[in-house]
Amino acid sequence: PHLMAQSEGGGFNQFEKADALAEHGKVCKRLGKYNDSQKYYDEAFLIYKKECPQEDDLTRIDGQARIRSEQADLTLIRSIGEQKAVTKEARRDSIDKWNESSKLCQEIIDAKPGNLYLLRKYRCYLLMAIEYGKLKQWDDAQKHLELTRKIGQNDKFSEVDIGTIFMWMGKLHFDRYIDNCSTIAHDEQNGQNLIKAQIQTSIGWRKLHEASNVPAKIYLFRAHISYFLGDTHKAINLAIVYLIMHVKNISGRSCC
Repeated sequence: PHLMAQSEGGGFNQFEKADALAEHGKVCKRLGKYNDSQKYYDEAFLIYKKECPQEDDLTRIDGQARIRSEQADLTLIRSIGEQKAVTKEARRDSIDKWNESSKLCQEIIDAKPGNLYLLRKYRCYLLMAIEYGKLKQWDDAQKHLELTRKIGQNDKFSEVDIGTIFMWMGKLHFDRYIDNCSTIAHDEQNGQNLIKAQIQTSIGWRKLHEASNVPAKIYLFRAHISYFLGDTHKAINLAIVYLIMHVKNISGRSCC
């Protein structure tokens, strides 16, 4: 990676050097060489932070934000590769890294507003919300989904971005409903989680459908919700749509 970043004058451009190290970290991550990937990411982060020209501060911060987001992804992939599951520790570590990345993005937004950094911050908050949901930290998950929705209200965001937020809001309320069913007696308050899940996934599906970009999993979410609402016929139909789309996606990938 260092040779890739060598400048015409024989020296090294520190930004190019850090970019090359980050790219090498990404390749190692895909190859399952997790220690090497972490090493290259750490080296790249330190170069962005300490060795790159101070006068180009926003580019330095942007590099650090990208690295932290990549490291969050690495943590989850590594946990699956080594532990055969995503551990709670891995989820918490990823949340911390996405949180740091989002704060770095905000520094850039404050100095130079731009859609690219808003989109990155949106992605960080959304991924943090999903992981909080997996940890059953419902209030934290809800908080970050609301922050994601607030960012998504920017008129530069697409219907797909907004639909995705509502899809995960619905999933969160459904998961919370199921968790409460196993710990407390069914009551009206918990029933509201199921109603909210239905409403929000429906909104999400409509926005994604209008954008002609509907992921298969939203049909599975809606099938589960319909089943618990007592609409078995609708649940079966939605499950069939999910299976058809899922098989097509698998077939499409295997042909590539």
